[in-house]
Amino acid sequence: MISQQNEQVTRPWYREPMVWLIIAIPLSSVIYGTFFFIVSITSFDGMVVDDYYKVGKQINRELKRDKAALAHGLTAQVMVEDKTVTIFILANQDYTAPPALEIRFLYSTRADIDKETFVELISPGIYKGSIPKLETGRWNVQIASDDWRLLGSMRMPDERKVVIKPLRK
Repeated sequence: MISQQNEQVTRPWYREPMVWLIIAIPLSSVIYGTFFFIVSITSFDGMVVDDYYKVGKQINRELKRDKAALAHGLTAQVMVEDKTVTIFILANQDYTAPPALEIRFLYSTRADIDKETFVELISPGIYKGSIPKLETGRWNVQIASDDWRLLGSMRMPDERKVVIKPLRK
């Protein structure tokens, strides 16, 4: 009887399930960590700013442009049709319209597909220009002159026309 207890069969370590469970936990951490490290290196999102002080000063400058748009009584209607953008500007009577405006379509999450163009004055208060096709999604629209800007947003392809009023601050 004693001989039966001593003759217990010992299995090699690699046949024990608990050993593999203990090895699998840190191994999976290394694999997932490596995967996320590679993804973070290869997919730059462009969201980090190096010089926060300069950005803060720029924000204050931009707020002055928003106030100037409010002082001029500006309102814009933006229409996007295929590859053409038309802007109708309403303003105070004493406002002199510039010969061209800059319009930027900024995608909400991907800076690499932002679009920017200049539109030219074709008749009083009406600007027209061409722009590449806008992808589906939410776009922030920025119309700017040298001294003012208007900000708004639109969702493509559902909203092809949007009215933009100055920010009230």
